[in-house]
Amino acid sequence: MQKQQHSKIIIGLDHGYGNIKTAHRVFKTGVECFEEEPIVSMNYVKYKGKYYVIGENHLIYQGNKTDSQDFFILTLAGLAEELKFRGLHEAKVVLAAGLPLAWAKSQSADFRKYLMQEQELSFSFRREDYRVHLCGVEVFPQGFAAVCSAGTMKGFNMIADIGNGTMNVMQIIDGKPIEKSLVTDKFGVSICMKEIRKELSKASGEEIPEMLVEPLLRDGVQGRTDGMAATVQRIAAQYTDNILKRLADYGYKENLVHLYVAGGGGCLLRNYSDIASKGNVTFIEDICANAKGYEYLAVQKQRRQAV
Repeated sequence: MQKQQHSKIIIGLDHGYGNIKTAHRVFKTGVECFEEEPIVSMNYVKYKGKYYVIGENHLIYQGNKTDSQDFFILTLAGLAEELKFRGLHEAKVVLAAGLPLAWAKSQSADFRKYLMQEQELSFSFRREDYRVHLCGVEVFPQGFAAVCSAGTMKGFNMIADIGNGTMNVMQIIDGKPIEKSLVTDKFGVSICMKEIRKELSKASGEEIPEMLVEPLLRDGVQGRTDGMAATVQRIAAQYTDNILKRLADYGYKENLVHLYVAGGGGCLLRNYSDIASKGNVTFIEDICANAKGYEYLAVQKQRRQAV
C-alpha cells in the first residue's frame, strides 16, 4: 500500500439517486448488503465485515439522504473510484458534497455529520484496500455548483438541475444567486421512467427493466417506430412539457432568461422538446459537472479562509 499523502486532497462527490458522480467517475446507485462475499460480483464494498454490492439498480427516492446507510456506503465506493483514478489507495481527504438547492441550508449540518460519522475509514472496493482520513466535509448547493465556473453570468439567468429524484431551480441575476428563487421540486426523471415502465408492462403483461428504457431516454428513439419507442416518445414528451410549464411557474421566460440545464433530465429536454433549438439555452452536458463544481467551491473556500 502506498504511503499516506501528507497534504489534504479535495474529492467532490455528487450523491444522486440515479448515479454517484465524482469528478472523473460515474456509477449507478443501488446498495445490496450481504453477510458473505458475493459469488459473482466483484463490484462490492467490504466494510466492517459486511459486503455491499454496488450499482445493480437505482436507489428509491427518499427525502433525506441520511435516513439509511446507503449513501454512506456509496460514498466509500465514490472515494475508492476517485482515489483509484488518481493512483492512490490512501489519503487525507476533504469531501466536497452537495444537497438540493432548497434543502442545502436546512439539511447540510445533518448531512455533514452523517458523512463524517467515521473519520478513519478502512475498507475495500473491488478487492482493493483503501484507507482514508476524512479531514472534513463541505456541503454546497446542487445545481449552482454545476455552473459556478461558467463566468460572470450577466443578465437574467436560471439553472434547472434535473436529476433522478428532484428538479432544482435557481435564478441568478448579474452573477448573484437569488435566495428566494430556490426551488426543489420532486419531479425528477424517475417519475417519467416509472410511468413509461407502467405503460409498457400493461401492454406486454410483464415487467420491463429500466436498462431497456434508459438508452431511449438518454439518446432518443433515433427513428425507431416499434411499440416501446412510441410509448417512450409519448410519455417523455408529456414529461418534458410538464418540466417547461413548471419552469415557467418558477420564472422562466423564453425570450428574457438564459436557461442553464444540468443533470440527466437534460437528455430528455434535448430529445423530447424543442428547447434545444432556442438560442438562450445552455446544456451542461458533463454529468460530473456538480462534482467538479463542489471541488471548485471547496478550493475557493479554502483560499478565502487562508487570507
